[in-house]
Amino acid sequence: MEKFRLGPRTKTVINFICFAFSLLLLIYNISIVGFFYLLVTYGEEKGMLIYSLISLTGIFLVVIPLVFRMAKQKFYHYTLIATHLLAALLPMLMQKMSGVFNGIL
Repeated sequence: MEKFRLGPRTKTVINFICFAFSLLLLIYNISIVGFFYLLVTYGEEKGMLIYSLISLTGIFLVVIPLVFRMAKQKFYHYTLIATHLLAALLPMLMQKMSGVFNGIL
């Protein structure tokens, strides 16, 4: 029985789709409009949870090409993972900073 393999063109297309969707999620997530839309629509606790889950989804989309060795230039994938992690931690960082500023002022 022969192994099932994807052709190089199919791997490139899958890599591009995963990378593009992850980048779009990152752009939406880091934008102020996306963050405040989630906060206003779902409340503070649920909005921040959805915000972090969107970042984790973006990380998962970037990891797929890395795991299946579809990515030729891995630097961009690692950079996208790091920025998604930063975006996932942004709500918690904002809460900590507001506590610090309330204590100072």
